[in-house]
Amino acid sequence: MAVNDAILAANRTRLRPILMTTMMLIAAMVPMAMGSGPGTAARASMAKVILGGQSLSLLLTLLVTPVAYSLWEDLGRAWRRLRVRGSFTVAPAMAPEPVPPPSRSPRMPA
Repeated sequence: MAVNDAILAANRTRLRPILMTTMMLIAAMVPMAMGSGPGTAARASMAKVILGGQSLSLLLTLLVTPVAYSLWEDLGRAWRRLRVRGSFTVAPAMAPEPVPPPSRSPRMPA
């Protein structure tokens, strides 16, 4: 299976459980984060941290991880291609110019 197809299949498989968990936690924490009354300051701040963490986790799991995996796979493929080709030579623009052999002048004895 191609890498992009595998990434799409994995996201399709994992999307429902991840969304269900995230939506359940967000739905449970919103009333606590918006609550008022005695002792709600500590609970509200904890609920806000949980909301932010769960939202970030959703973003990382569904977007950043597959993109990073795809980029690493592309880099690995390029690296293998360079190694197989033996393209580890100095580019012509960067190569030093050859030094000509010293010339013998007529005054110098051989």
